[in-house]
Amino acid sequence: MLSKNVKGWCGCAAAATVLLSGGVAVAADEGKSPLTVGGAIRFNYVYKSWQDEYRNGFFGLDTARLDVNYDDGTTIGSAQYRYNNFPKGQGGYWQHFLHHGWIGRRFDDKSELHIGVDKNLFGLQPYASNNFYESIAFYAGFEDKYDLGVTYLSKPGPVEWQVGFYPRDGGSYGGGSNTAPSANRYSYNIVADDDAQGFGTGQRDTERNTLIGRVAFKLGDQGRQEVGFSGLTGNIRNEARANGAVNTRRNAFAVHFKGKSGPFDVMLQAMRYDYRTSHEATQTYGGLDANSFVMIGGFGYPYPVASKGDIYIANASYDIGGKVGPFSGFKVYNDYSMLHKRVGSYKDSAQNVTGLSFSAGKWSFSADFMLGKHHPYISPDFGGLGSTSAEHPGYSRRINLQAGYYF
Repeated sequence: MLSKNVKGWCGCAAAATVLLSGGVAVAADEGKSPLTVGGAIRFNYVYKSWQDEYRNGFFGLDTARLDVNYDDGTTIGSAQYRYNNFPKGQGGYWQHFLHHGWIGRRFDDKSELHIGVDKNLFGLQPYASNNFYESIAFYAGFEDKYDLGVTYLSKPGPVEWQVGFYPRDGGSYGGGSNTAPSANRYSYNIVADDDAQGFGTGQRDTERNTLIGRVAFKLGDQGRQEVGFSGLTGNIRNEARANGAVNTRRNAFAVHFKGKSGPFDVMLQAMRYDYRTSHEATQTYGGLDANSFVMIGGFGYPYPVASKGDIYIANASYDIGGKVGPFSGFKVYNDYSMLHKRVGSYKDSAQNVTGLSFSAGKWSFSADFMLGKHHPYISPDFGGLGSTSAEHPGYSRRINLQAGYYF
């Protein structure tokens, strides 16, 4: 089932110019139009060690997207829509969805207010990773996530804070007949399971009324180090119960550090989450405790994630100066993350990505070598963020070569 899925990241070097990066808009240059329209198209070569039918890997389209940004210094806004059409090695499916879309205002002190489908500012920002596939936090719903609501960002300075309230998630959009309708979205949210493309648990849960707060302290020369704390709380709407829907809570807390010393960068994060559900005993699969997991969905497919866990992230990167022909902006990195599950006897999940990224004009490139265990994208254990399969106890390998043109 893993082959149905692919992940597209907007964090490559050329994409760093996107207005939303880190949730902070940049004032329009004087004399230039406040409205800008752009986009990107990306292609991937993928090799999976467990996919015998594609021993030489495969190549295909990853993402085509349209970006619209507005900034006249006071009124600001940003939107992005994406289309994916993946080859058979990736599941042979297509989908489209709104990545984000918000309008807002920048105040005199440079603080901002956004309304719409906006980024959840939880933990390391703008990403908890350097690589194309991000970290395990992304697949558990805690990195690079966008929901519908209101976000306030404090003025820039040695102490920055953000708060957001999101009554609803970012919604589901369209996809092929071999996708799960509830999971045709960019952000990984708690979603209704699907009988044909999911696990057939009968769980029909959704996220409601999420409140997120984050504070970051800039330290050292020119704020080159940052220590931050984040908190999240919200409702889980447990649908499809015999006696009617029930609201339960989900909570998360994270502490992070990032620092730069010359060409070296480090990112560290530790977080704990707790999804408290109220499922019927029959809303499960494989005889598991129905409240030991939740169904998380994105990019067309839902999968189970342990209802309680700790996520640890440790990343290091090094910027290489100079140019090689038209190529520059070289960065080498190693990103490690793992999920320790605090339910039942569920085994831990892990991923390690070693890679290189660089650019040439409007082109951006990356090469990632991934090792993963009990991971929906880097192993054949598609349910691995919940209970794990005894058939796949070890690490699997995945190679991803990506080229993107940003305009």
